[in-house]
Amino acid sequence: MFSELFRIRNVLIIFFGVIVSATFMYSAGESFSMSSVILAGISAALVTGAGNAINDYFDSEIDKINKPKRPIPSGRITKPDVGMLSIALFLVGIGISKFINEYCLILAVLNSVILVLYARYSKKLLLISNLAISYLVTSIFLFGVAATIQEGFEFFDLKEIRIVMVITACAFLMTFSREIVKDIEDIEGDRREYAKTLPIVLGKDKAEKAAATLAAGAILFSFLPFVIHPPAFSLFVYGVLILLADTIFFLSFTMHPALGQRLMVIGMAVALVAFFLGSLMPKVI
Repeated sequence: MFSELFRIRNVLIIFFGVIVSATFMYSAGESFSMSSVILAGISAALVTGAGNAINDYFDSEIDKINKPKRPIPSGRITKPDVGMLSIALFLVGIGISKFINEYCLILAVLNSVILVLYARYSKKLLLISNLAISYLVTSIFLFGVAATIQEGFEFFDLKEIRIVMVITACAFLMTFSREIVKDIEDIEGDRREYAKTLPIVLGKDKAEKAAATLAAGAILFSFLPFVIHPPAFSLFVYGVLILLADTIFFLSFTMHPALGQRLMVIGMAVALVAFFLGSLMPKVI
């Protein structure tokens, strides 16, 4: 039940994403505390899990129609209990970030506020809610880099930061696409609750085209490392895995939205591994 409430699969991807972004700082020869990076990953994961739980708290009525098997509508846990659990996770996640540095603390507080506002108002904000989630997912890479910041750190001296920018752009576009696909999946319940989402405003077909366009943009960006990669970057390892991830993204749009958006998560996980091993392999071989 708790794994479903907190979306453990997504939380683990968030944790891994923080580690991946910190890996590029290791590639640049920056010295930093690995314990700080691990704490940053835990903090980001807890805040994300809290955000998922609070989203179920506010969406409990809509979920009775769209996803009746979720923990709250199925009666496996009460709404007040979910509210208290999410608050506890937010506080622990923010508390951990305070022990890393002020940059991680600011990101943890900002993301917590955005997650609560998203959960409360997401179905009324049209594209703003989709943009908010896209930022929140990409912020994990900022979190990983922030955890490595020490005195005298200079971003502009690092060629590796370009790869972080590429993975951030890919994650933003693919998450934006997935959020639209999820809205397509939820269209029936959203209509009954007078929500304002892209599929409701523009129609299902136009929303599907918008999601496909954003995903295509992410796939195009995924080829940029072949042009701007750092000297110590394994293009072979990256290339094999990113082609697999892009194939998964393509296949996701041939399926029903309910299955397609889940397949997109798998593709995003494979893409993360591609960036991670592409950066790490030259240092361990």
